[in-house]
Amino acid sequence: MTELWNSLKQQIAQHNWGLFGPTSYVLGVDLGSYGLRAVVTDICGEHLFHANRELAAESNATTVLEQSFSLIHELLETNHVPAQQLVRIGVGFGGPVDAVRGVTRRSYRMAGWDDLNVCEQFEAAFDAQTLIENDASLIAFGEYMFGAGRDVQDLYYLHLSTGVGSGLVLNGQLHRGVTTSAGEIGHARYSLSHQREIEDLLSIRGLLARANELGLQTDDLDILFNDPEAGAKTISEAVDVLGLGLAGVVQLLDPALLVLGGIVTRKGGDGLCSAVEAQVNQMISPTPQRHVPVVHSLLGAEAVAIGGLALALQSLNQ
Repeated sequence: MTELWNSLKQQIAQHNWGLFGPTSYVLGVDLGSYGLRAVVTDICGEHLFHANRELAAESNATTVLEQSFSLIHELLETNHVPAQQLVRIGVGFGGPVDAVRGVTRRSYRMAGWDDLNVCEQFEAAFDAQTLIENDASLIAFGEYMFGAGRDVQDLYYLHLSTGVGSGLVLNGQLHRGVTTSAGEIGHARYSLSHQREIEDLLSIRGLLARANELGLQTDDLDILFNDPEAGAKTISEAVDVLGLGLAGVVQLLDPALLVLGGIVTRKGGDGLCSAVEAQVNQMISPTPQRHVPVVHSLLGAEAVAIGGLALALQSLNQ
């Protein structure tokens, strides 16, 4: 993990982040996707600090924001960063957001987030302009700026975990769509004949349910990925679905890179990425001739907070 932070500092130092002075700081925040996480850095990359905290049991929107503010204040005070030197905050949220209005639309896991103006509350607490994005979109942007995609301008990120989400970077810019909800694919139905959604196929819950149908009784992804029969069939079916879906993404958007992340990808490792890569490249059009890599995300549990940091930094030049 030290290598990640050192690399991040070096990459930040290589850029010119606008007209703000060297003592200006930006902050990236993860509102619960991987627990509560915060990363703060000066815009020269010389001083970078991070902290995390588990979410308290029975949390709701009010308590999550309170815990986040407490974590951030502690992070700033411990490292002697004056709050008034914060100039931008990037926040990641595990659900659909309206990035223009600065509000969360809803949470599928926790009460109190419906149409909540999170940016307004952060700005009141820290007196710094605040931006908010869906967590998968922020991971996509973080991977583009500082991770697996830092050598390309166009990438598609797919997150496979308790839910399924995605993010898209086109020509070096995070693509939000008309309603700022591009990438919210997990709750899309894949058939009009029933109510099942993408998450029912590719999330942790969906994979374990399919394995159960095939006779493997487990709630452990490690067991699923190592089982030679029902587990192998479950993963093979998932790879087929991923290959078809991602081939469509390639045909439509022509990205240079496909990035997979989330707990399912972490458990499946390079083998899962390689299988999906083979499937995608077999299914895309042979004209023009190309090979699209499918790689594992690099930023790990810090990905959302680092994505928030990347968003905050980029906004300084806009």
